[in-house]
This record gives sequence, structure tokens and C-alpha cells, in this order.
Amino acid sequence: MRWAFQIERTTLDRRNLFDLLASLGYEPADVPGLEIVLWSTSLEAYTNAGEIWEEAKRLRELISEVTEIDPEFVLGPVLDLSSGVPKRHRFLEASITAKVNVGDVILTVSPPNDLSAEQLAEWNRRRAEQEYQARLESQRAKLVPAFREPRAVKLLQLLKRDSHNGESLYKIYELAEGHPSRRKEFHERFGIPEVEFRRFTDAVHNPVVSGELARHAYEDKPKTANPMSIAEAESFVVGIARRWLASLRD
Repeated sequence: MRWAFQIERTTLDRRNLFDLLASLGYEPADVPGLEIVLWSTSLEAYTNAGEIWEEAKRLRELISEVTEIDPEFVLGPVLDLSSGVPKRHRFLEASITAKVNVGDVILTVSPPNDLSAEQLAEWNRRRAEQEYQARLESQRAKLVPAFREPRAVKLLQLLKRDSHNGESLYKIYELAEGHPSRRKEFHERFGIPEVEFRRFTDAVHNPVVSGELARHAYEDKPKTANPMSIAEAESFVVGIARRWLASLRD
């Protein structure tokens, strides 16, 4: 079977959408009368439209909710392209309230003052392309790991929190690590010094260090002479999380 699905609405321009989804193995399909149709060789393993719909919904959730790249991403029907005339399969579901996405901060850079009109046009073209590539890379840095690894979905959702305590910070660490049995390998791979990890665990676990923000209720003597503050612990574990997410793209 040759399956595809339609995108009915997106705030992304065509180039951005296609470049982004190419990172996941999706390509545009040319279907007369329909504007944005996506297909992938990975969909050929499915046997019915319901399975394709579930996969399309997973993609929508990643784009609109987990990464918030496009909160207005709306799916159309599933398409069976096996024969000459596309067969449409529509699925009804509850309406979804879109979230507001403030997007990435773009730093405005002014061109040099002594450019000719032709040079200024070229400068603006190059600058626009640089900004596009930077925005695309920021999108891929979230979407590709989330598409490939379920733990990355949970981690990205935690990273979106406005504030953290010891419990949320340690969950971020645990999601990246995977399991304590592989801690030594994980620390070696991502360059995590043992002393820094112990300073981190003092901060997230011990109320003597972090008060009500700590994971544990019982007080104990810190295991290090200079435990991290919660702010330092957040910076430490977010750095680990970013490196782990990047590794999922390799």
C-alpha cells in the first residue's frame, strides 16, 4: 500500500515545513487538487488507514504540543495512493484548542552603512538565509529527538516548565540517563565529572541544601563540601539534557 496524509493548515511556509519533515523521512507527494500531502516509505509497512491516522496524530502532537513549533498544525484525511484515484479516509475527533507560541527570539543585525544597493540586496538575502537555517536547526533540535525516542518527549515537556524543583530536575537527568545501571557509561560519554554529579545530587535530594525544593523530606549531611544551588543544578542538568538530545540525531 502507498499511504499519505494531508496537512490542512500550518503556520509554517512550504520550504520550512518540507525541510523540517524531511529530517523525519517525510516527503511531499504530488496529488492533484490537494496542496500539502506527505508520504514516507515508513508508512508502507502499515496495512490500514487507521494505523496511518495514528502515526499522523503522533506527528501532529510532536509539532503542535511537545515542541510547539506550530500550534495550529491541522491534519486532513489519510490518503490511499495505491490506485490512480486517491481514496480519502477521514477521521473525526474532538476539537483542539491551539496554544500560543511565542517562538524563538531573533536577533536583528543591521547591515554596514557603505553598501551599494546591489550589495545591500545580497547582504539581506544572505542574512535572511542565515536566520532561516538557524530557525530550522532550532526546530530540528527538538523535533527529531522527540520523533525518535519517547523519553525525549517527556524530557522536552519537563524542560518547558517555568520553574523547577529537585524532583523535576532529577527526572530530567533520569530520562537522559535511561537507567542507573548504565550510569558509568553515560557519564563517560557525556563528560560528567563524578564530583559535579555528587554536587548536583546534594542539591536535588537534600533539604539541608535546597529546603522545600528538595526531592527528599529527611535531612542528611551533604555528601560534598560545596553542593550546587538549585539554579546551578538546573543549569547543570539542562546542559546534560541538551547534549543527550543532540546525540539522538546522530
